[in-house]
Amino acid sequence: MLEEEDLEAALAALPEAERLAAEQLSEGRRRELIAGRTAMHVLVESAHPVLSNERGAPVVPLGYSGSISHKHARAAALLADASAGHVGIDLERMAPTKIDIAKRILTANEQVVAGAELLRVFAIKEAIYKAIDPIVQRYVGFQEVELVVGREGRVEVSVVDAARLPVIIEAWWTEVDDHWLATARARRRSSADER
Repeated sequence: MLEEEDLEAALAALPEAERLAAEQLSEGRRRELIAGRTAMHVLVESAHPVLSNERGAPVVPLGYSGSISHKHARAAALLADASAGHVGIDLERMAPTKIDIAKRILTANEQVVAGAELLRVFAIKEAIYKAIDPIVQRYVGFQEVELVVGREGRVEVSVVDAARLPVIIEAWWTEVDDHWLATARARRRSSADER
């Protein structure tokens, strides 16, 4: 987590292209960009600027898959060898939502989820979206996957329509300082997976 007094030092440590991108943003978005890019630079050589592609995902070094999430001054980043699949990460506060998002993100079988647990499901589905987006490169609705969220970070992920979403997905969750932290890995489904 970046404290207010650390923000300017963190900005100064970013590569020039990221500093220029941060200067174009509102104060809140600027703080999030600095926190997220600082988290990613723990994993990526700091001289390599981590900019965003046309779909908003971080551009990481060739051969890697990366994802960033931020909530105010908190941020998390994930970097993995792309040969194992694409990764996604999301960070959400453990609190009830201010607006009812259940109908938008839950499938009929998931409708029993409520309160702060709803944001856990949201975080997992958001991490999944980030992991599958490089594969399908299209908008993916929250109801295209269905979750059974278990204990100790376990998640069973089912793709609702494998023809429309030809991917294999793994997902996990944990609690960190009153936040849900969700991660996912996805790879394109192959004919070997059908056997």
